[in-house]
Amino acid sequence: MLLRDLRLAMRHLWGRKLYTFIILLSLTIGFACTSLLVSFLISETNSDNFHVNGARSFQLFSNDPFNDNGIISYVPDYLPDYLKGNFAEVQEVVQLGTLDGISLETEAGEFHDIVLLSADSSFFSIFSFPITAGSSIKCLTPDRIILSEEKARVLFGKVDAVGKLVTLKTSDTLRTLEVSAVIGKSPEYSHLVFDALIAHTALKNKWHGGASYVLLNDSSQRASLLEKVNKDPQRPGLTGKGKAIYSLEPLRQSYFNAANKMTYMHTRNPVFIKMGIMACALILFMACFNFISLFLLSLQARRKEAGVKKLLGISWRDMMRASLLEVALYVLVAVVFAIVLISFLLPSFNSVTEASLALAYLSRVEVLLWVGGIVFVTGMSVVLFSMAQQRQVQTIDLLKNVTTSKVMFSKMLFTIQFVVSITLAICAITVIGQMDFLKNEPLGFNRNIVRLQSPGKKLNDRLNSLKLSLLQIKGIRQVSIATASPISGMWMIRYDLEDGKFYTPYLFSGDEDFPSTLSLTLLEGEFPSATRQGKVVNEKFVKYFNMRHPIGEKVPGTKDQIIGVVKDFTCTSFKDEIQPSILSYSVNNSRLLIDYSGQSIEGLLPQVEAAWKKIFPDYIFSYQVIEEELMKKYQDEHFFYKTVVAFAITTIVISCFGLFALSWAVTQSRTKEMGIRKVLGATVRDIMNLLTINFLRHIALAFLIAAPFGYYLMNTWLSHFARRIPLGTKVFVFTGVTVLLLALITMSIQTLQAARKNPVTELKND
Repeated sequence: MLLRDLRLAMRHLWGRKLYTFIILLSLTIGFACTSLLVSFLISETNSDNFHVNGARSFQLFSNDPFNDNGIISYVPDYLPDYLKGNFAEVQEVVQLGTLDGISLETEAGEFHDIVLLSADSSFFSIFSFPITAGSSIKCLTPDRIILSEEKARVLFGKVDAVGKLVTLKTSDTLRTLEVSAVIGKSPEYSHLVFDALIAHTALKNKWHGGASYVLLNDSSQRASLLEKVNKDPQRPGLTGKGKAIYSLEPLRQSYFNAANKMTYMHTRNPVFIKMGIMACALILFMACFNFISLFLLSLQARRKEAGVKKLLGISWRDMMRASLLEVALYVLVAVVFAIVLISFLLPSFNSVTEASLALAYLSRVEVLLWVGGIVFVTGMSVVLFSMAQQRQVQTIDLLKNVTTSKVMFSKMLFTIQFVVSITLAICAITVIGQMDFLKNEPLGFNRNIVRLQSPGKKLNDRLNSLKLSLLQIKGIRQVSIATASPISGMWMIRYDLEDGKFYTPYLFSGDEDFPSTLSLTLLEGEFPSATRQGKVVNEKFVKYFNMRHPIGEKVPGTKDQIIGVVKDFTCTSFKDEIQPSILSYSVNNSRLLIDYSGQSIEGLLPQVEAAWKKIFPDYIFSYQVIEEELMKKYQDEHFFYKTVVAFAITTIVISCFGLFALSWAVTQSRTKEMGIRKVLGATVRDIMNLLTINFLRHIALAFLIAAPFGYYLMNTWLSHFARRIPLGTKVFVFTGVTVLLLALITMSIQTLQAARKNPVTELKND
């Protein structure tokens, strides 16, 4: 019996190859996307869960002294000792610091771009990173270094590097360290990303603070400890004793904390996890809808066969077994195809989601249980729907050419599919437009800037010689010795006012070429110079203090005089409102800003490096392109952009499968009507209009529902930008036309074939 049902199921699949292919393709895409998303969500939510003492470990945050509503992960280096020495609830405190511009040298050569962390010796009491070589006991001492497996392989050509010597170089330090241990890949993601680990005492006076983590005797002591700390008038802080407000957040939530902005931290916006759950549910729903629709429609084509079976006395149990076997065959084949598709999609998926999923992760028990449960529920849903449909039909109807498909039910779900697709299409087009805006919109200053950093404070006086050399290079317009650019490196200072309030402007300083290098626009007054001391402020500064005649006034909170006003320019990024800014003159600075406007940066960099080597022959050449630094500030937005576009394409493809299925159902159910109309003189065009107009109404209805929903979602997203594109009618018109064209192309596959069919054949078959 089972073999007979299996042969019959395979015959049905093979007999209608096109529709079997559509079902399998839809299911394959659905299962593959669902498996990837489930694996991604599980791996993300398990981040930092592998630490043995994770339940008792918390990250320490302080209130932002420059922002009343913000928090920062940076705390001063003297706080950990204070906590451990004054509060019995604290078992251990670990503070992490980092140092830029370091290199590691071995016999294989000198290596740069090293993410080096400095930590307390109690590092492994909180963090349980796996040790693959060496021991975690006494491995953090002044003369030792810990490497990651990847970096050990780069430095020594092998993972087991314990006992090997490494030379650590900074701008003013040279130390030889012994490799004491090697850290392997953690079983789950961590918000900490580093290549090497040393003790604070290895490089004294290099660390002044960083991210701190507290291990409590009991996790329940968190609230009482915070109360004690924040009531302690002697508690240290960045702005003085007794002023900082501290908070403790679970270590297992550090991966999702937006305040973790250190260079050695990798975090994820928790909103994206919610997006992933929604996307997984929507893609699965759409794939299942197509499966259910096509499977039920295939049963309609075999209604006479079902009628004969019922007349012969086949029980409902036998019919269910046959349906279950056929559905299982579809699901099994789709799962096999999905596994193959996943192996091809995984690199692209990792690129879109900025993840590092491995194929082996999908075989974990937790992932298999979730994916297996989803596949099982999908298959059983189809079986139950098919049995419900067969129970509602009388035997005599099954022997006749009576159409029993639930067209209204199918069209309702079809409309929902296109609501989802159109909404995501609106989102995708809007996000693409905003990302293009972020990349090309004027900043208020010259964005074609390369920034160089002095190797050390003692070498700052050589920057003037480098500046003169760079000005000889054809293609370089201006060079300035400055403290920072408007995108990164600038200072924010707090000025207290007489009324007890304070304000926090950005500070910029540079030589006489600083304004011209950045192409700043002077509105009134003059720029400061060696012979003209004073400060220049931006328009926002003038408006902030409601200054009618700013020239000659004092900078509030200081004794400095305002001598000029410049046009507002973007600081940090378009996500932030333009803040009050102050520009001053200085020559003893640590950075060079190079204006390469109109030239190819790739062609200039070798010449810039050659000039650097002449002035700083013992130091590695490194640079930052301001435009690239700016785009790094939109990492969340770039991730959102790639995700939305990928989901939009996926849902539109699956929706087209659903449209194909429904158009086939309608053409099959209206065969006799089309034959009569042709006999009465209807043309192919008339039949095409007849078959497509109803679908276009449902697509129009879906658009009317999706448009306001898409507008709300994108208006909410765009509100996070201080500068943004207008959400006008062009987005909706372009979306509507695109979806309409795709729908027409999809429908024409069925409707054109039906419209050109011989009416005699249609009437004879009926």
